[in-house]
Amino acid sequence: MKSESFRKQALSLVLFFVAVAAVFALTRLRSDPAKKQAEFVVQQLLSCSSAVEQAVDAATSTSGSEPGLVAVDTDGLYAFLQAQLGDVMTADCLDQVLANRLPTRITALAGQSGDKLEPASLTLKKRSGAGNCYDFSAELQTVADKTPAAQVSGTITMVKEDGRWKASAITLNL
Repeated sequence: MKSESFRKQALSLVLFFVAVAAVFALTRLRSDPAKKQAEFVVQQLLSCSSAVEQAVDAATSTSGSEPGLVAVDTDGLYAFLQAQLGDVMTADCLDQVLANRLPTRITALAGQSGDKLEPASLTLKKRSGAGNCYDFSAELQTVADKTPAAQVSGTITMVKEDGRWKASAITLNL
């Protein structure tokens, strides 16, 4: 009689641990740390904070050799981007972001609207069969009155570097 009771308790305990393991497994399958980090990176890149605007303004001068040309201090802008995004982007991605002038292009959108911009309704969708590549889209809106200012879309590819998910490539369509 004691052995039958012991078996029932042991079986109940085993079933309990199997259920707990199943819950943890399902939670891990649903959570996508690369996607969460990708969303964070896109959010940071699209946010036109006063710090981004000041860094772009400091790196940009209108003293080009021809009227209307804008000269950019790429070293100063790169140092700023390295400080702001270096932990979430690979060095190659930072180089690409700077070469494609993404911060200045985003800041130019803010200048057109006359207000700081922030992304709203950001959506990311994993690209089928493309590893950790995500398509994203967002509406940029003014911070002051939440007025829509621009629609952006693009892709972000994530890689694991030094145990952390980082952006390795970003495209942006304004």
